[in-house]
Amino acid sequence: MLFLMGESVRKKSSPLGQRPCAICNREQSFFHVQEVNYFTFFAVPLLPISTVADYCQCEVCQTAYADENQSLPSHVDLVRIVTTYILTGYGMANQVRIIQEIGRKISESDFATTDIKAISRRLEVEDVMRKLEESSSTMNAFGKIKIIEAAFLSTHVCCEIQYEDRLRINLMGNALGVSIQIVEHAIQEVRRKKYYGVHRLLPTQSAT
Repeated sequence: MLFLMGESVRKKSSPLGQRPCAICNREQSFFHVQEVNYFTFFAVPLLPISTVADYCQCEVCQTAYADENQSLPSHVDLVRIVTTYILTGYGMANQVRIIQEIGRKISESDFATTDIKAISRRLEVEDVMRKLEESSSTMNAFGKIKIIEAAFLSTHVCCEIQYEDRLRINLMGNALGVSIQIVEHAIQEVRRKKYYGVHRLLPTQSAT
């Protein structure tokens, strides 16, 4: 009897019309995307259990936005948060240029000094893992991969990655609801792109 019951994620999308896309830098057609986890009986969805994803997506570049009124893609703020969080954790908070470079190259948007300062204040009271988990439903796979890329690249510029460093990146992927395989894919993308041209920091540079 237990084999007759289960869960299944169902995805649906509905057109939203034209709206500006920050990545395409022009108006594009958008869709509202929802993924809902259902309780199933004989593979028939009966009751919704939870919302797995709920976002708006550009039809052309596939970038996700938290809702149709947001001007920035839903992953951008989290790329900035993760980058600032990791470099600060390695004692590199004063490396503003590197933080900006990583944030800009991965999110394809400007990362102002004032934004770094604001995020640093938020990090005093916010839990990054919880923030990732709470925001995961506003992103598609592309956005989540960008966040993992930011986590890996930020770690790479600070140190030779050890077990605990990779574990942190894996945990971020887990908070976003992605598999280890997706995390590995994001890491390989950063390597394939030659680390986005970002130079590594030497230990002595943290004091400059």
